[in-house]
Amino acid sequence: MALTTNRNVDHYVDQELRTVPVGAGKHIYKGAFVGLASTGLAQPLVAGDVFAGIAYEEADNSAGAAGALSVRVYTLGDFGHVLAGATTATIGRPVFASGDDTLSFTGDNNSYVGVVQDVPASGEIILRLDAAGRRLKTITYAVEDLGAGADIAARAIHAFDADAWIVSARVINQATAAAGIDNGNTCVLTLANGAGTVASKTFNASVVFPAPNTEQDLGAISNAHCAPGAVLTLAVTNGATANPGPFLVSVDYV
Repeated sequence: MALTTNRNVDHYVDQELRTVPVGAGKHIYKGAFVGLASTGLAQPLVAGDVFAGIAYEEADNSAGAAGALSVRVYTLGDFGHVLAGATTATIGRPVFASGDDTLSFTGDNNSYVGVVQDVPASGEIILRLDAAGRRLKTITYAVEDLGAGADIAARAIHAFDADAWIVSARVINQATAAAGIDNGNTCVLTLANGAGTVASKTFNASVVFPAPNTEQDLGAISNAHCAPGAVLTLAVTNGATANPGPFLVSVDYV
């Protein structure tokens, strides 16, 4: 409905600090990496959480109910932190947190928190925050119903026009239940670039292809760096009876 009178709207001049309610029984220390639990409430980051930011202050809700306290977090900015293996060659590389005080270059099961902005010394970085993954770009490629036993040798699905680092990859079933996939008739999905395999997962009787309209992570990322002009390819190798049906492959990168 159109306005018929003047109104005031909230204007947040400070783009850096945001306030988040804290989960029940959670104690967040100043300087901690803060994650969002499935409830949307803040907690000391646990690997796999959506990254909310770095705690501006301590918030001790150890004895409190959900949302009884709030914590202010930095959602933007550059912050110094130790990171084993960091060198000038890792500038621009995505960074992940495995806890409220630990960074890693390993994305599998960890939380994406930002990118290396600079490396002032070996093993030390300046981390540029990316709360909620706002800088991430996503490639989505649709694979047709190949039929049982049909393969894709290596199909180009994206070309990078600028320097990029792959963060994660997943497969999404498109409404059709997979059939005929078992230990003798596997379905193998492999993403690769010029440097080698980026991610690969074998679906069988125990690693089940995702159900209709659900997704599954393709696991640890290797050879994440893609230079300008690099081409990302997808290979699908199906056993004689394996038929995953139509699906999407989705890849996040910065």
